[in-house]
Amino acid sequence: MKPCLKILLSLIALVFVGADRWKVSAATCEFPAVFNFGDSNSDTGGLSAAFGQAGPPAGETYFGAPAGRYSDGRLIIDFIAEAVGLPYLSAFLDALGSNFTHGANFATAGSTIRPPNTTLSQSGFSPISLNVQWYEFHDFIRRSQIIRNRGGIFGQLMPKEEDFSRALYTFDIGQNDLTYGYFSNMSTDEVRAYVPDVLGQFKTVIKNIYDQGGRSFWIHNTGPVGCLPYIMDRLLITAGQVDEYGCADPFNQVAKYFNSKLKITVQQLRQELPEAAITYVDVYSLKYTLITKANEFGFVQPLKACCGHGGKYNYNIHVGCGGTVIVDGKEVVVGSCKDPSVKINWDGVHFTEAANKWIFDKIVGGEFSDPPVPLKMACQMHYAH
Repeated sequence: MKPCLKILLSLIALVFVGADRWKVSAATCEFPAVFNFGDSNSDTGGLSAAFGQAGPPAGETYFGAPAGRYSDGRLIIDFIAEAVGLPYLSAFLDALGSNFTHGANFATAGSTIRPPNTTLSQSGFSPISLNVQWYEFHDFIRRSQIIRNRGGIFGQLMPKEEDFSRALYTFDIGQNDLTYGYFSNMSTDEVRAYVPDVLGQFKTVIKNIYDQGGRSFWIHNTGPVGCLPYIMDRLLITAGQVDEYGCADPFNQVAKYFNSKLKITVQQLRQELPEAAITYVDVYSLKYTLITKANEFGFVQPLKACCGHGGKYNYNIHVGCGGTVIVDGKEVVVGSCKDPSVKINWDGVHFTEAANKWIFDKIVGGEFSDPPVPLKMACQMHYAH
């Protein structure tokens, strides 16, 4: 073979190999299941099943009735399930009407990464911390396959064994670890000081799931807690600590510190878990942008709750959404605002469906992710180990 022809054939071969590699890296993922871990930002019925339903008007916008979610409708995790072609996730703790064929949701409202040392009634924080969610998941793997192998109607409601390694594992947790410190009268420096321990425990859970076969991880950072009514109403804030948009800057700075350390933790996990595809999603930036530029996106009164009563932020710790108050001698139910579709905050703590949808639409394409990959390609590793 002539040298020039040999070189030409080699170049053609390289082109085809390169094209083939591009096709592999650009292929979308077929997630057969989603397993979610988190707090109220992604709880689809866990806390409601264990401690009583989140009552009306929760769920009114989409479900037409309470559906275990602390919002008027769908959460970001619901839109994630829709986007990958799966049904909404059943809460692991919900024994009634649940179908785990395509995954399970271990999140509960009020959950922290680090186990709390108070009860739910004392502090409002869930006993189902991330390590407990891991224990539930670990047990779920084993028991679901026992039930599936027995056959029958219950067996049909369990995931296939191979789905655990091909599933998407989603995380939205950490916000309550920060607020827990503040509500325990800790200073900002004290809250910052325990962030490494919190993230150390988060890292352990990710590694445990990896050891069980999990490979695709979608991790949200925490949002601007200093822009939430329940924080601004309950904690002491001086005028000098309020930013130009009305948010409490010290609390947002702690959230940003947490996120910077979370991103480093994710980078460490990529080095330690060579077969894992780990996507870090910056929901903080999106939530802050939405709140501070609400009018540009068709929203109004970003710091006021839709469903609440009284005060500067339409929030009252003693009378929550769906509670009752006495007005002019009559008992009145605290209901939702006239149009939740133009409000960002639902009940002083959580976002409305409209806000959740706006955020999801921004993250699904990967523009706010590291690496910048779309949700449907979250099983692909696009970074160098």
